[in-house]
Amino acid sequence: MKALGEERLRNKVAATKRIAEEKRGNAEVKLNEKALKTTEIADCIRRTGHVPSSFSFSFNFKLPSICW
Repeated sequence: MKALGEERLRNKVAATKRIAEEKRGNAEVKLNEKALKTTEIADCIRRTGHVPSSFSFSFNFKLPSICW
């Protein structure tokens, strides 16, 4: 009985480790894709000297009313 409980616990730990590795791998892939896109945008800015229109800023601020 005790051995069966220990075996189940080992299986749960192994499954948890496997899931964590998968999530870690997926996060690394996303990070690499984001870094690649950022590099491409930076290269475009360097070549052309201006920010592409498809590049959107996600700043959350209000411009002063004097700008209107």
